[in-house]
Amino acid sequence: MSRCLPLSLSALLGASAFALVAASSTPAHAGVPDRDDDGQTPRIFGGTPVEGCAWPTAVAVQNGGSLCTGTLVHPQVIMYAAHCGAFNTKIRFGEDLGTARTVTPAFCETNPGYSGVASDQPNDWAFCKLDEAIDLPITPIVFGCETSALYPGAEVAIVGFGNNQGTSGAGTKRWALTTTNGINESMNIGTVGGSGQPSVCSGDSGGPSFVRFPDGSWHAWGIASTVSGACGGLGTHSLMQGAVPWVEQRTGFDLTPCHDADGTWNPTGACQGFYAAEPGVGHGEWVSPWCDGTPANGASATCGDGFDAVPDEEPPVVDITNPSYGDVFTELPATLNIEISAVDTGWGIKEVRLEINGQDIGVSDQVAPYTFAGATFPDAGVYELVAVAEDYAGLIGRSDVVAVGVGDVEVPDPPTGEEGGEAGTAGGETGEGGDPNADGEGGCACNASPNGAPLGSLALVGLLALRRRRR
Repeated sequence: MSRCLPLSLSALLGASAFALVAASSTPAHAGVPDRDDDGQTPRIFGGTPVEGCAWPTAVAVQNGGSLCTGTLVHPQVIMYAAHCGAFNTKIRFGEDLGTARTVTPAFCETNPGYSGVASDQPNDWAFCKLDEAIDLPITPIVFGCETSALYPGAEVAIVGFGNNQGTSGAGTKRWALTTTNGINESMNIGTVGGSGQPSVCSGDSGGPSFVRFPDGSWHAWGIASTVSGACGGLGTHSLMQGAVPWVEQRTGFDLTPCHDADGTWNPTGACQGFYAAEPGVGHGEWVSPWCDGTPANGASATCGDGFDAVPDEEPPVVDITNPSYGDVFTELPATLNIEISAVDTGWGIKEVRLEINGQDIGVSDQVAPYTFAGATFPDAGVYELVAVAEDYAGLIGRSDVVAVGVGDVEVPDPPTGEEGGEAGTAGGETGEGGDPNADGEGGCACNASPNGAPLGSLALVGLLALRRRRR
């Protein structure tokens, strides 16, 4: 076996490629072209180029002059290999580098426990966190009891942007169906391909191995780490499940919406809508919305009932926890971090929105704790805040009004009794005459008060990156 590094972009641009070839006892990173071509029929590196928008969650990862492959496992998380590095990274969505849509991540990190040697495949993980969610059906990480789908001889799909002739052809996304040779959960590795089966090559480093479940959805289980011998040899993949605790801790995102942190099946409303196209078949185009029409599954039931097995008839309960009613901020402009608590006993919170003086500000938060940071109020006046929470059943909960003052103003006392009503309850009641999307009797006082300032005077800078996962 030979050891290589990630594919140098100088090779892709026509300059001579570099390769580090060692003794046959050393594993090879699925990176730089291995010049010891074994003469076999090309595998994934000569496999089938994808159709437009096929395997859309497999992306090119470029950094520091190298090319690797990665996987969208959460709307804002790309997983790939640690040996690819995390410097000056760009993520490219598409079928080839020439036409791909480029996304610059918020940040990328490599596993600090990775030793940097090719034999450390169990720890060969890295991730990039994106600033904004990608509007595509994701390929979630195989987790918990779902790992029973991985066994010797199981059919899996591998996808990558690597070479297709041993030393050339990188930059085009290709795919192939192959089989697993073995899965070792205690070692956090699995092997695929080789011995006449498709495998990986230079530039496929970090790329995914997918397994399909009975509902048609594809889930990501492996990160391409090394290949034995020449391209197309036995590929060793790090198991994604081993990286979950670290990536969740670093990003704050829940990467296993169908399971608790310990692997127990406990689906939320996010346990649905996973990539479910036929192998290699594309849908739509890389325009907004991206790859429109891409098939996705319904509520996943890979290890038990789906999240929607029991009807959800109760709306969320939502409150603004900061600021408090009557708070006055005398300095102009005033910049606030608006913090919201939202709880749903049914299918879970889908998103939380914020209204100011009766108008939706146009930004939502999907991950607790729900925080709207950097809300800047340049003008004096009284501003009325209302939080709106929607669950996965489409039920709406509304908070009580929180009125705050900016500048030299006085905030009126809050309404009491029948005059004010209880917006948080009435907004979601479905009883006699109730409308789950309507304000309750007495209203939520969403209109501006006589001293209110226009919404146009407010600027929302962004969302705080404060996140926690489900336990």
